[in-house]
Amino acid sequence: MKIFNTRSYVWLIYAILWGMVWGYPVLTALVIAVRAGTAVSWGGVFHDWIGIFPFFLLFLLHRLPVHFLLMRYRVRVYILSVMALLCLFGFCRYYSDTERSPASHMQEHRMPPHEQPPGERPEPSGPRPPRPDGHRPAPEGLPKPLLLDLVIAALMLGFDLAIALLFRYQDEQEKARRLETEHLRYELEHLKAQVNPHFFMNMLNNIHGMVELDPVKAQEMIMELSKLMRYVLYEGAKPRTSLYMETGFISNYVELMRKRYPSRKVHISLELPEENRERIFLPPLLFISIIENAFKHGISYQSPSFVEIRLFMEKKKLHLDCTNSIHRRPPKEGRAGGVGLSNLRQRLQLLYGDGFTLDITEKDGKTYQVKLIIPYEYDTDTMHGR
Repeated sequence: MKIFNTRSYVWLIYAILWGMVWGYPVLTALVIAVRAGTAVSWGGVFHDWIGIFPFFLLFLLHRLPVHFLLMRYRVRVYILSVMALLCLFGFCRYYSDTERSPASHMQEHRMPPHEQPPGERPEPSGPRPPRPDGHRPAPEGLPKPLLLDLVIAALMLGFDLAIALLFRYQDEQEKARRLETEHLRYELEHLKAQVNPHFFMNMLNNIHGMVELDPVKAQEMIMELSKLMRYVLYEGAKPRTSLYMETGFISNYVELMRKRYPSRKVHISLELPEENRERIFLPPLLFISIIENAFKHGISYQSPSFVEIRLFMEKKKLHLDCTNSIHRRPPKEGRAGGVGLSNLRQRLQLLYGDGFTLDITEKDGKTYQVKLIIPYEYDTDTMHGR
């Protein structure tokens, strides 16, 4: 859950809760007045509000200055402050109850002597007289209502602390998520920045070999390269692109390779999906490293060679099968140890975690096959790429 303004959200919750607490005496008085058919007893409402006010004041003192200590990681000072608040609250409640004791309350509302029933003697007011031995009666201990008030106050402060810690935890989780997202974005941008020079370096090497053999074809290849550069520079900088744009880039690249390898000994096949390409989205430049390596290590002018590329959709997944012939011994650490495929594996890990499949197999030292399976996004509303 994303918290846009934690402080405002918390205070909104407390405003609702305290509004219910303050409104309960009014609602109770209204219900009693309606049932009895009398006027609302506002004196009783004010009396209840006077009893609520100490709890509200305790809450404010805990929420504002004392709560600030906890947020500053001053736990010991916070605990001592809470204990001091509870002691002050109990002290005030004890003396307020003593001043408004039941005896004094009855004294205030006792009927005049001439209106009292016969035989009923008024109780003497003031302090109790000493016993015959000269000692006053021993105090009865802490009143039960005061103990109940202290328990309620402690539970209220504990509830406030729990709410504060919950929202603080959510804030920290949100900050950690944003930091992780920024870190992943930085890593992806760094890897994509490595794709561009690696790709252009290989393409310029291809055109360089064609300049002396066929200058006219080299010029055509340069024009084709400009289209590829436009895609890499503009679409490659986006977080995602349409399958229509990505397959167009792959098609242009393969056609460029056909011009470089016109020999009859070289067989190049390309199969791309045709349906819903405008509505399927994926990160750009995910397949070019695999296709580049297929041409780089699978083509020979002296021996029969082939590169077969098949891109298709199946079970809400995008599949790329790229197979090529082998004409030189692979590196000791495997063909996946190159810069392009190494960066690709890191990008896939950052983008999909364990949600992708990248299998690289070599058969009898003659055939090299790469299978990549990734999820894709399907947008039924957006038309992109045309």
